[in-house]
Amino acid sequence: MYVESDFLFALAKPEDWPKENATAALESEDVYTSLTAYTEFLVYWYDEDAAEYTVDAATIVPNLLELVPVRPAEHEEALLAAVSFIEEYGTTPFDSVHAGIAHTNGDTVLSTEQDYDTVSVDRVPLDSYLNDTE
Repeated sequence: MYVESDFLFALAKPEDWPKENATAALESEDVYTSLTAYTEFLVYWYDEDAAEYTVDAATIVPNLLELVPVRPAEHEEALLAAVSFIEEYGTTPFDSVHAGIAHTNGDTVLSTEQDYDTVSVDRVPLDSYLNDTE
């Protein structure tokens, strides 16, 4: 059964009103989710003003993946790469997920965002195209 981010929050938060229901559902349902739900989960824990996470994503996400896997499986690899980038480089949730996808696919990113350079994902600067064609 597909679950969305509120299910992840119920499991992760020490106290959340649907926690008991989510725990019970784990016992009776084969649950899974998407990369999108986990991205929403990461965004929730990211404090833009402090430019840091308010929870240890490197611990909590792998633990949650044991309970709520991502489908398709290759997106789970991208999520784990994203969490690694968060832990090692402190990248934002969206940049981390984009970098995780590019990394696991072996792709180059076309972007103005320089965080990809930091995490060693190949990047082509978006502003290079106009200059190359003139």
